[in-house]
Amino acid sequence: MARILMIAYTQYVHDGRVKRHAQALAERGDHIDVICLDNPQTGAQNGVNVIAVPMPQYRGGKSVSYLGSYLRFFAAAFAIAVKRSRQQPYDLAIVCTMPDAAVFCALPLRVFGTKILLDIHDTMPELYREKFPGRRGAIGERCLRVTERISTWCADRVLAVHEPHRRRLELAGVNPDKIFVVLNTPDQRLFGSIRNAASMHKQTDEFTIICHGTIARRLSLDVAFEALRLLKARLPQVKLLVLGAGDYLSECRALASRLNLEETVQFRPPVALEQLPEVLRQASVGLVPNRANSVTDLMLPVKLLEYAAVGLPVIAARLKTIEHYFDDSAIRFFRPGDAADLAAAIEDLYSSPERRLALARNARRVIDRLSWQTQRETYYSAIDSILGHPHGGNLDRVAM
Repeated sequence: MARILMIAYTQYVHDGRVKRHAQALAERGDHIDVICLDNPQTGAQNGVNVIAVPMPQYRGGKSVSYLGSYLRFFAAAFAIAVKRSRQQPYDLAIVCTMPDAAVFCALPLRVFGTKILLDIHDTMPELYREKFPGRRGAIGERCLRVTERISTWCADRVLAVHEPHRRRLELAGVNPDKIFVVLNTPDQRLFGSIRNAASMHKQTDEFTIICHGTIARRLSLDVAFEALRLLKARLPQVKLLVLGAGDYLSECRALASRLNLEETVQFRPPVALEQLPEVLRQASVGLVPNRANSVTDLMLPVKLLEYAAVGLPVIAARLKTIEHYFDDSAIRFFRPGDAADLAAAIEDLYSSPERRLALARNARRVIDRLSWQTQRETYYSAIDSILGHPHGGNLDRVAM
């Protein structure tokens, strides 16, 4: 049994990847502590010891405030980690991004013999440039690329979230022998019960589209709102449920109001991961409306995978990483940023229950091939290759 620490600037209750990875380690008998942001789930959680730092996640538009929030959290995480290591050292510290520099708070644990794995959830240089455009964003992006290179050099292993992400890291100079790909696919024990196929053949009085997750400008809910405005007169049955929180939420509410969509768009706060599948199953279609840019082209949205896992047909912007895994038989694509094309896609699926059913079945086949059970074995291989267990190493390094 290994003694493992995970550090993540996130709320454990809502972060599927962190929770899934931590529980997988607990299930095989490892001792796992998770240091995270303040959230409702603390203490023993399905074999995982959740340690919450009493501070909220910063959601705003000031880079200095982001930096201050990160520094405060990782200083606290460092203090907790060192204190616990003095009592009993960890075999492995798993540091989850963002930011990439979070790995530095775990480096002192090497004194106790601790190995380090860096789990890169997002490409931070591209995200920073998209969030802070102009000269400041360009300078910040260059600095973050240097930080990314140093951070990955400091780690014994690096996790990428999909195959295009691995290629991006290799092009940035990360040693390919360090990289394992573990997709962020849902745990089928939680998301595996699919919607009743017969329900997709029924034309109901209300047709609910769902879009959940972090509410950020790059996710282009404004495009979805404009598409709904175009459809409102002839398809009043079409509704949109926005489930989540983020720094763009207040702007989204205001925009929905300006477009007279108060009765068409409903906003609800995020729910715990365990409650999410049932909420998704009540919808008619899942939506991924992202615009095309350097960030979204490198995203395989978790929401898309969750929709597919529960048997929900998906409308998504045609973006590079999504197309790497899904084709037109599994996703109803539309041109990124094109509200009229999105409106046409919504109307297409509204009027064709058979198409919805076919899309849902084909997308589910992709999810079955990329199942969490497969990803979990690759995750274990990454862990064991660091710890030196006999079944660790570079065999089957990349799960695709």
